[in-house]
Amino acid sequence: MIMRRCFFSIYVILILFSLLFAFSGYGQSDTIINRYRSYLLQIDTTDIAYVQKLHNSIRPDGTWSDINYQDTEPAAWNVSEHLKRLQAMATLFTKPNNALYQDVSLLRSIEKAIDHWTEKRYQSSNWWHNQIGVPRYMRDIIILLRHYLDDNRWQKALSVMAQLQVNDHYLAGNLIWCADLGLHYAALTDDLQLMQRCRDLIVKEVKIGRGEGIQPDYSFQQHGARLQMYQYGKAYIWESLRIAWQLRGTSLAFPDEKVQILTDVVLNGWQWMARGIYTVPGTMDRSSSRKGELRAADIRPLIPFIVAVSPERKRELMEMNAVMNQSRSLKGFRYYPFSDFAAYHRPEFSFFLKTISTRTLPTESINRENLKGKLLNSCDAYLIRTGEEYTDLMPVWDWNRLPGVTAFQGAHAIERKEFVGSVSDGVSGVSVMDYVIKDSIGRQKLSAKKLWVCYEDFIICLIAGIKDEQIPGRIYTAIDQCRWHGSIATDLNSIELSEGTHVLHGVSWVYHNGFAYILLESSDMEIQLKSVTGSWHDINRAESKTVITEKVFTPVIYHNSKENNATGYVLTRANSTAAVNKLVRRPHWSVISNDENVQAVHLKKNVLMAAFHNAGTVPYKKGKINVDKACLMLVKGGKIYISDPTHKGATVTITTHRHAKTIALPKDGKTIIIENLL
Repeated sequence: MIMRRCFFSIYVILILFSLLFAFSGYGQSDTIINRYRSYLLQIDTTDIAYVQKLHNSIRPDGTWSDINYQDTEPAAWNVSEHLKRLQAMATLFTKPNNALYQDVSLLRSIEKAIDHWTEKRYQSSNWWHNQIGVPRYMRDIIILLRHYLDDNRWQKALSVMAQLQVNDHYLAGNLIWCADLGLHYAALTDDLQLMQRCRDLIVKEVKIGRGEGIQPDYSFQQHGARLQMYQYGKAYIWESLRIAWQLRGTSLAFPDEKVQILTDVVLNGWQWMARGIYTVPGTMDRSSSRKGELRAADIRPLIPFIVAVSPERKRELMEMNAVMNQSRSLKGFRYYPFSDFAAYHRPEFSFFLKTISTRTLPTESINRENLKGKLLNSCDAYLIRTGEEYTDLMPVWDWNRLPGVTAFQGAHAIERKEFVGSVSDGVSGVSVMDYVIKDSIGRQKLSAKKLWVCYEDFIICLIAGIKDEQIPGRIYTAIDQCRWHGSIATDLNSIELSEGTHVLHGVSWVYHNGFAYILLESSDMEIQLKSVTGSWHDINRAESKTVITEKVFTPVIYHNSKENNATGYVLTRANSTAAVNKLVRRPHWSVISNDENVQAVHLKKNVLMAAFHNAGTVPYKKGKINVDKACLMLVKGGKIYISDPTHKGATVTITTHRHAKTIALPKDGKTIIIENLL
């Protein structure tokens, strides 16, 4: 009898624990849903006039006349605009303190729009819309209207959301998207097992590694070794941090180390690859052909949520917020060796450089996006001061003359080489690219050695060893292609250049919009100042066919590979043409070598930056520095900074007038510091 009572007591305790666990799980479901609803309302910026217009223009059958419900475009599928509008209407209906809050007539319009979609169940030719895009919209609509939908609409809407597929084999951004949907679907249906599974998938995917996702240098890759910080990376980082905020304080909370990884990539990767909220095409690959995407770095709405899960990083996050608001700026040089990207920030401007190597992949063009961007990631380089220099300029670009690219008419693709990298002390840096570009069949080919020195307010670009094969036309470098703003002057003209195409001989410098473009030797140039027309549809079939016009400034240097196969230029901030003339008379730099073996620049305060393409020697102070193998070097403050751009882990012997030392360089291209050698 005593034994039976004991077993009965244990049985009751187990039942109570099971019930307690179940009730706890159901409580967490409500927490997840309520926090997500709160998040949606907190980040909302929906314009009431826009929603009122949607409300007034909806047709009796719950559709809008300007949506193409037969659209088959795989990328920006126009049919999903129906759900995007429905989400906006649901947001203002449930958001307190606005004129449409709980407006009964608005709710009737919302119900009509829901009924239409749940009846038609539109399907895209692109799996992403069916399994991720549509369920994401419907999730938001369901959670916002959770207490306003009748059972019939609720179930039908939930069945649309159920199109999601939680696939364990998805990677990075796609995995986060699908698991996030699964987590919320589980919370809405009280499926505790699915909730746990989806949370675990997300936590497992938050990691640093060499596969798709966060790289060891805090860059982000997807679709292979392609830098996708503000495309797939935006989904991965933003949604993961928001989920961490939703789950905080519950049994599903993220481990501290996972939150730290996400916060680190925001602070050390995300904010450095943009100037404030403005970024460049090299950080997002094909999505740069989408309107407005160069502002995709704006993470300000999420910062309060990141602070909530990383309170110990509040000071850093608030400083980042100040950078986004342009009340302060970053300062320094960061190179991302796993993604071939360099970022250099100064108080008055930022410089970004996207190179490519045998370790990274060319830009992609899928779903009829990025139709003209074949030369992206080919050492395209960007100067940003205000952020408007390149934003939404893509439809009118001459894509054969991307900023910084050396090419010829008919250039089609970069031939990837291994000698690509950078060396830096965190304040200044030098980047290099063994450069080969060819036509579509590989008959015409151009090769060169290209180097960029970033020091104080100067970007010094050296080009050496220019060689061409079977190229009948002119070889050129487009030193910029940006929005034309204000007057243009050169050292040849006492008056401003007018609109048109100007072919000039013996140019020493060009001045535009607070930037000086100084040639290291007088050269022939073509300067285009044009009003150019184009459409987003020209570069991305999912975008608008509306013709737009922009004023574009394109300064191009012409090269002669037969007579002079070494040249270069300097980019710098300048307040006036007088300041440019003064700088040209008394430059702050000295090019001490620019050939196929060594490219080197000496700067004030005994700073030396060099690329040794082979074993070589450069003068330094009253002596010399010699290396016995190819490497990159920065000498500053009595220290030598060195790296291996081939990522092979070369063993290099450095010899100075005082000492010799043999160093094994890291295989990941990172910089190491050598002291007591000079």
